[in-house]
Amino acid sequence: MVRYGEYMRPIVAIVGASAFAALLVIAASAPAAPPRSEGPLSAPPAIVYATADPNVRTRVAPKEANGRIALDDRVDRTRRVVSGLALPIEGVALPSDPSLMPNAPRDFRAGWHEGIDFPADRGTPVRAVAAGTIVRIDHDFTDWSGEEEEAALSAAVELGYTPAATLDRIRGRQVWIDQGRGIVSRYAHLDDVADLQVGAAVETGTVVGFVGSTGYPEGGPHLHLEIRVGASYLGDGLTDQALASAVASAFE
Repeated sequence: MVRYGEYMRPIVAIVGASAFAALLVIAASAPAAPPRSEGPLSAPPAIVYATADPNVRTRVAPKEANGRIALDDRVDRTRRVVSGLALPIEGVALPSDPSLMPNAPRDFRAGWHEGIDFPADRGTPVRAVAAGTIVRIDHDFTDWSGEEEEAALSAAVELGYTPAATLDRIRGRQVWIDQGRGIVSRYAHLDDVADLQVGAAVETGTVVGFVGSTGYPEGGPHLHLEIRVGASYLGDGLTDQALASAVASAFE
C-alpha cells in the first residue's frame, strides 16, 4: 500500500520550483532602482533682504509680486503707531499724488515705493522730522554711473524684485536718524549732507542735508523720506484712504 505522503512530496517540489521561476521572471522585468546620489544635499535657498542695512533684517518673498515683504516681517499696526513728526521741508506739504506715496509701484525695478517723496528745488534744506541720533550720514559718497544703474535696474526686472544693494544705491546719498522705539527716519537722494557725524544728537527741525537727485537722477530733485518702523515702514500694505490717513496722522 502506497502512503499519501509519497504522492505529495513530488507535487510540492514541482509547485515550489514553478513559483521560484515566476519570481525570477518578475524580478528581471522590474525597472532598476535609480542609483543613489552620493553628492551633497542641495543648500537651502538664501534669505533675501529688502535693505542693505545689516541691522535691518526685513525679508522679501521673491515668489510674490515684486518680492513683496514677507508677512511675518510686517508692522503690527494695532500696537506700533508713528505720530508727532514734523514736515522735512519748510513750506512743502505732504503730497497727494499716489505715485509719491508708500506702496506705489516702481515697475522700472520690479518693486514698490517705501517712502514719501517731497519734490523741491535742488539745495533746499532738509530737516529732521523728529529728535534722535544720527546712525548714518554719507559724507564720502560716489554715485554710480549711468551704465551701472541701467544694468542693475535691468537685472532687478529680470529677477522680479529689487535686490537690497540695488535699492540702497537707488537711494543715493543718505542720512538716517534713530528716533528710538524702533523708528528710524531716512533722508535719501541728498545733494549734500550737513556737518554732522554718526552719533550726533539732533533735534526736530535740525538741517541734516540738502535736496538732490543722487541715486536716481531720472526722478529729478526731491527728498525721498522713509519712516522705518521695526523691520517695515510707515504705510506698509495700506492703500487709498487707509494709507492717506496713516501718513497724515504721523505728521499731525
